[in-house]
Amino acid sequence: MYALSTYSETTFFEDVLNYVKGVFSGSDSGYYANLGFEKSPLISLRMLLLGIFVGTIIACIAMAYNKQVLGGAIRKIIEKGCNSPEKAMTLAELGLEKNAFIRSAVRGNVNLRRFVKCVEEEAYYADERTAEEAHEQRRKAEPSLPKYKTVKYMVDPSTAHFYIPEELRIRAEIRFEKKGSGFKASIVGIILLCIIFFFLLLAMPLVLDMINDFLGSFKD
Repeated sequence: MYALSTYSETTFFEDVLNYVKGVFSGSDSGYYANLGFEKSPLISLRMLLLGIFVGTIIACIAMAYNKQVLGGAIRKIIEKGCNSPEKAMTLAELGLEKNAFIRSAVRGNVNLRRFVKCVEEEAYYADERTAEEAHEQRRKAEPSLPKYKTVKYMVDPSTAHFYIPEELRIRAEIRFEKKGSGFKASIVGIILLCIIFFFLLLAMPLVLDMINDFLGSFKD
C-alpha cells in the first residue's frame, strides 16, 4: 500500500486499480521452506478469493432485489385483495406502472411469476389448448398435417391484469416477507465485504510469511 500513499501523477482510483492489477497479474517468486510449497500459487488463491467476493456481492444484490422490488409488488397485490381473475388489476391500478423493474419482471421473471398470474395470459393459453385439441383431431384424419405449435404469449405490462391465487397467497407472504435484507443493508454488507476482501488480499502473504518464520524458529 506504500505506493498508494506516496505522491503520484495518477489519481487515487487509478493507483488502486493499478495496484489490484499488479496483485492479480504479478508473479510471486520464492518458496515457503517450512510450509512446503512455493509462493506462486498465491495468484490462484487470490483469484479464488475474488470469485467468492464477486459471487457474494451478486447474491446480496439478488436478495435485496427479490425482497424489495419483487416483494414490494407481491405485497401490493395482496394488499389490494387481488386473489382471483375477477379481482385482478393492472400495474397502473396497483400504482406500479412507473417501476421499470416490475414492468420487466412481469414479462417472465420466474421468482415473481411463480406466484403472480396474468388473466390475459391464462385466457390465451386456454384458447391455445382448445385450438391444439381441434388440430390434433384433424391430424387423425389427415396424418400429413404438421404438429400444432403454440406461440409464446408476450405479457403487455400496460394492459395486463395480475393477481395471486388464494392458495398461493400464504406462500407468497412468507417468501417475500418485508422484514429482511433491503438495499441499505446490502450496501452496508457490500462495503464490509470490500474491506474484508482487501484486508485478506493484503494480509495473506504477510500471514504466510509469519507462519513460515514461526515454524522455522522451531527448527532453528
